[in-house]
Amino acid sequence: MLEPKTAGSLALWGLCVLLVVAISARLVGHILLSPTNPLLVTGAFVSAIPLMVIVTYPVYHWFGIPHALRGSAAALMSVPGLFLDVLLILFAESIFPAMGQGVVINFAALLLFGYAIVLLTGFIPSGRASA
Repeated sequence: MLEPKTAGSLALWGLCVLLVVAISARLVGHILLSPTNPLLVTGAFVSAIPLMVIVTYPVYHWFGIPHALRGSAAALMSVPGLFLDVLLILFAESIFPAMGQGVVINFAALLLFGYAIVLLTGFIPSGRASA
């Protein structure tokens, strides 16, 4: 079982990542996720894979989380953001005024894809010796 301090730190880290994603989406999401440019949308989805790996595996290493507990750690990093993503998407028109409906749909899909990757990192070994 993860220590409460570690669990809180993991949730906070997940919220920080969400904040960076939300700010990035507000600044350039309307360009990167526009349905009129499928190449950029594809690039955003492909780049999400290494980016989510980069923000998860080092955290497991820094906190010394054994492989057996990484699924729980991945869930702790994901769940708070998933709840807040509901609000981001529900109020997307106000939060992301430059995004049209098609862009918001792509953004929502990218968010879910990113969380799926984070959750998978809890079960796929990083290639390093597990703690």
